Amino acid sequence: MIGLTSEQIAAEIEAFRVRLAQGSQVLTGLGEIEAGVSAREVIYQEDKLTLYRYQSRVQNPHRIPLLIVYALVNRPYMMDLQEDRSMIRGLLDAGLDVYLIDWGYPDAGDRGLNLADYIHRYINHCVDILRERHESDSINLLG
Repeated sequence: MIGLTSEQIAAEIEAFRVRLAQGSQVLTGLGEIEAGVSAREVIYQEDKLTLYRYQSRVQNPHRIPLLIVYALVNRPYMMDLQEDRSMIRGLLDAGLDVYLIDWGYPDAGDRGLNLADYIHRYINHCVDILRERHESDSINLLG
């Protein structure tokens, strides 16, 4: 036996409900996270996918581009948080021509997608775009 009265249990449940409502209000008010220190432009969009190209930081970047295919379940801004904590910035400083796929936020409309859709449709389209833009038979892929 726990030793709580029905009034104490009701009070605990009410206190939990209040904390849950307050937490929900805080999360709703947060908005989009402002991250990303490297300049970028949108090159291509399809459904929720956005293909970004990061602005070069060197005079003559490598001829073959690098496409970063970031995880579906993580947010790509983690690669470019701050100037001193940016994998993107490091790749740009090394002279790479960097592109990144942002998958967006999945919703119920995406439940019919499978791995083949992501690989053979979305990633394949992005690779074709980069091959055409850079007049190259191949690209570098990270992810």
